Amino acid sequence: MKPKANNFQAMRELSFYQQAAIAATLLERMLPNYQLFSEVTKTGDPVLPRHILTLIWEWLTVKKAKINFEKLAADLELITPEVNQFDIFGVYPAVDSLTALDIMLNGIAQQEGAAFIDVAKISQATVARLIEYETAELEISSEAELKKLVREHPLMQYEMDCLAELISLVQPIQRFDREQRQLLQAWVKEQGLTNLGMELTESSLEAS
Repeated sequence: MKPKANNFQAMRELSFYQQAAIAATLLERMLPNYQLFSEVTKTGDPVLPRHILTLIWEWLTVKKAKINFEKLAADLELITPEVNQFDIFGVYPAVDSLTALDIMLNGIAQQEGAAFIDVAKISQATVARLIEYETAELEISSEAELKKLVREHPLMQYEMDCLAELISLVQPIQRFDREQRQLLQAWVKEQGLTNLGMELTESSLEAS
C-alpha cells in the first residue's frame, strides 16, 4: 500500500470551505473517542461536542447561520479533561478530539484554513499515539524504527487512506449544501469506524 505522504499538501491546495468540510468529516470519526471516555468515566458532557459539530455543519452549509463560536469554545474548555487526573489511555484521544474541535472553531472564527489541516494532523497523531501505546513492549532500537512501525501499521495506513479518499471526494465540490453534508456524513457511516478503529454507533453520529 502506497503511503499518502502528500495528503496535507493536497489539502492545502483546496479552498477554505473544502478544507473545512474535510476537517468536519474527520471530527465525525474523532468525537466518539471523547464520548466513550465521558461515558466510561462519568465526567464531562458527551452531548455538547456533538452539538457543536452539528452547528459547524450548519455553518458550512447555511452561509448566513448566526453561531457564537467564542461561547462554544468557552463551553468546550469547561469539559476538556485534565490528563493528569486520569490513569487510563482513553484520556489522550478524548483530549485530542476536543482540541481538534476547538481548533476547528478557531479556524472558522479567524477564517484560517490552516487550522483545518491541523485537525487532520491531530487525528493522525492520535492514531500514532495508540500504535505506540500498543507496541510499547516491543524491542525497538531507534526512533527511526518506531516511526517506520507507526507509518506501516494497518491503522495508520487506514487513517492516511481515509484522508486521501476524503480529499478526492471533496475536490470537485464547489458549494456545500445539505446534499453534500449528507454525502460526507454517509461516507463516515460507510467506513463504520472511528480513527482508532472502534465501531461507530448510531448514538455518536448525527441523525440525517
